[in-house]
Amino acid sequence: MRYLKSIVTVAFLSMAVLLVFDSCSTSKKTAIRKGDASITANTPDYKRIKKEINTKGSEFYYPELLRRFEAADTTLTVEQLHYFYYGTATRSDYSPYKTSNYDALHKALEKENPEEKDWKEAAQVIDEQLKTDPTNIRFHLYKHIVYDNLYGPDSEKTFDAYNQVVMLLSAVTSTGDGRSKETAFHVISVTDEYGIMDVLGLRPKMQSLVQGDYGQSYDVMELEENEYGLESMYFNITVSMQALDKMFGF
Repeated sequence: MRYLKSIVTVAFLSMAVLLVFDSCSTSKKTAIRKGDASITANTPDYKRIKKEINTKGSEFYYPELLRRFEAADTTLTVEQLHYFYYGTATRSDYSPYKTSNYDALHKALEKENPEEKDWKEAAQVIDEQLKTDPTNIRFHLYKHIVYDNLYGPDSEKTFDAYNQVVMLLSAVTSTGDGRSKETAFHVISVTDEYGIMDVLGLRPKMQSLVQGDYGQSYDVMELEENEYGLESMYFNITVSMQALDKMFGF
């Protein structure tokens, strides 16, 4: 998208890189099953997550986490964000392969010189998408782009949109660093893979689906040359593949 790189400022990119490559350096990655180092202690425990996010009074109660996230509440802890993001995949309306309204968004943003009405149209598309897909990292990044151009970089709306991207990245980076299958980022949709790569300015040149032990599935993104010297990025997509199998009755 034309305006994507323009909004990934040095400050934003530095924060993202810090989250992706440093926040996991001290996290525990001890295998919970012998013989499969790719299933780690920071793999989302969906059974526990589902129980907690549906328990009123729990600090992880989903409606409250959603309310706080939509308010860009920066006092949310990484653990709470972990439950919020991965808890989305345990809900009855979870649909990782649903169609996103990219066409309308591209129509507004691919113009040579977008006008205010174009940014407003884009903001409306994004807001509608996020009502039913509140953890979509890519759309939250687009929201930050649009709000920056519509309201200015110093507006509260733009700042909140920035914080929401950072909070979602905090949740994903609580599971790994993306450097290998053993430390893959756990994501709940393929769209989020591209959102993470967008934030980091990474461009994939090949995508491979790899099966691991114990029913684990991975997307391996072979990357174009980049400033970090990364050849590939790994995403654990097991939960979305399980949803796909369920959809087709497997």
